Amino acid sequence: EQVRRLRDRGLIISDESKAVKLLSDTNYYRLRGYWITLEQDGRFLPGTMLDDIRETYLLDRELRLWLWAAIGPVEIKARTAFAYHLGTACGPLAHKTPGLFENNAAYARSMRGYAKEMARAERDGVPCVVHNLRKYGDLPIWAAVEIMSMGTVSQLYGNLSDHAAYPDGLTVNKAIAQDFGVKQFLLKSWLRHLTYIRNLCGHHSRIYNRTMTTRATLLKMDSRHDGAKAWPTIITLMRLYQRLWPEQWHDLACGLARLIDSHPTVPLEPMGFPADWRFILGVVRREAGGE
Repeated sequence: EQVRRLRDRGLIISDESKAVKLLSDTNYYRLRGYWITLEQDGRFLPGTMLDDIRETYLLDRELRLWLWAAIGPVEIKARTAFAYHLGTACGPLAHKTPGLFENNAAYARSMRGYAKEMARAERDGVPCVVHNLRKYGDLPIWAAVEIMSMGTVSQLYGNLSDHAAYPDGLTVNKAIAQDFGVKQFLLKSWLRHLTYIRNLCGHHSRIYNRTMTTRATLLKMDSRHDGAKAWPTIITLMRLYQRLWPEQWHDLACGLARLIDSHPTVPLEPMGFPADWRFILGVVRREAGGE
């Protein structure tokens, strides 16, 4: 019935068994998100084929894996910097000190989430959790960050007050931002946005043609790349890697180019990519040098 409905709306399906297999593996309404750009007034654009939808879906799936891999080191860096600076400046249980955070209600929400994460880790027998709880009755910040979600770390960082500071006056939020090579307001925005993107990837949600409800604040030099699609996410990751791991960015960018090239029929405009995206990401310049 679904195949017949798609054909009635103008989709070209040359192999019905292939269409049935795709629809049985991938929910009809999941796929629908990928053909929005291929229809008008309830009908598919002339010449639209089932393979056009499948290729868009496959590109999106591979892009989610790329984003997940790219965000991973940023998440670990955020956990590490947050634990190091907050613990060094304010003590091992600083994360359980409400006075170090600006918004009490937001802090309470974060700690409720943390309590659930800790209970789950204890139930699962996570060694560092069991050891610290048995020996000390609590988790120091450097152990706590290992069970916190990226969202909890991001929320706590964004809520730090100036009371969380080193004896010389350097605030913890500034010290962490310095580790990332950016201003505090940018890091707060970037971590919040990447948490949102990471959660989309973790739940297998569509990135292609999605309007992002949590957007990253870009550098002034990147203002022309601002928008609500996926492209600003790529720019944000590029700027982070350029500051933290510049030698790794080229391989990541080339990997992105390869996955896009493997689906040449899929338009990139619905993700906000500009025509010169290869040049912006450094792929063309590096490849021209012989790689």
